[in-house]
Order: sequence, then C-alpha cells, then structure tokens
Amino acid sequence: MSVTVDTYTEVLGILRAQVIDVAADDLALATPCSEWDVAGLVAHSIGAIEYYARLARGDEGVRPVTIEIEDVDAMRSHFDAAAADGVAAWSAPGTLDRQVRMVLGPMSGRDALSVHVGDLAIHAWDLATARGSTLELPPELATDALATWERVFTRLNRGTAFADEVIAPEDASPTARLVAYCGRTP
Repeated sequence: MSVTVDTYTEVLGILRAQVIDVAADDLALATPCSEWDVAGLVAHSIGAIEYYARLARGDEGVRPVTIEIEDVDAMRSHFDAAAADGVAAWSAPGTLDRQVRMVLGPMSGRDALSVHVGDLAIHAWDLATARGSTLELPPELATDALATWERVFTRLNRGTAFADEVIAPEDASPTARLVAYCGRTP
C-alpha cells in the first residue's frame, strides 16, 4: 500500500491517543528512544509534524523544528494544532507527487510522508511503552512502516535514527517486527 493522507491522519490519531494520556508526572519518564524522555519525545514528534508540514508546502530551506514542552495542556493543544496543519499541508492537491528536498535527498512527497508516518508510528509505541502500556498498531500500518524503514536504511546510517536491530521472534506481530527492526525490544 502507498501512503495517503488517510494513513497520515490514522497515525496522527494513534499518536494523539498516547499524547492525551500523558500526565504531568509522565513527562520525565524514560522512553525506549534513548535520546528522549516523554517530554522530549512529544516535543520531537510535534516538531517533526511542523517540519514535514513546511516540507509539504515546498519550503526548500526548512530546518528541523524545535519546541519546548511547558505543561501537558499546552503540549496537547500544540499537538492538535500541528496535526491539523500537517493534514492540511499534505492534503493540498499535488503535494504527494511533488519532489521535496529531504536530508535523505530529493524524493516524492509520498515517500517523504512515508518516512514521517513511520517515525510517528514508532514514537506512538515509544510513548505507550514509556507509560507502561502496550500498543499494537494496525497490521497494515506496521507492515508499511517497516517496509519504509527497510528502504530508508539503505540510504541512511541507522545509527542516526535508531539503535541496532533487535531480533524479533518468528511469530512476532507486525508491530513487534517494526519496533525490533528500529532497535526496540518488543
């Protein structure tokens, strides 16, 4: 399956469910993404949504967006505003077929959005896990995100994005295979 704006909306909804469940006491919790605690991971995710929205609009000079999490209420409203803007940007006619300039090099908007969706899917799992919950992504979403990361890591050193792959059990779910590939222990 090729990524669509509906896929993007779906993963944003999954991530939003995790973000709205974050309590103030959760912000300092460690996440499976060793670079960030919960506050840092949510800030990274919101910044990525803003970055990719600018990319979708054709901003050739777009740079990573950094935000600070002040409190959970501001975090939730900032997430919702960024997500609505992201969906609007990616919904513009022709955006998925236009070339964009990524760190990985020029690629179609559809391929760039696939990378973004894969990143957000992993981070939704990270947030659930940090808070002691489990998250099973829809199987098609997890399978597509894994295929995206397998393509990306032929062009990018995985250490710049994720830890070394963890071997998943043969009977692992699509979500477990995805997170294991991205260096998390399912």
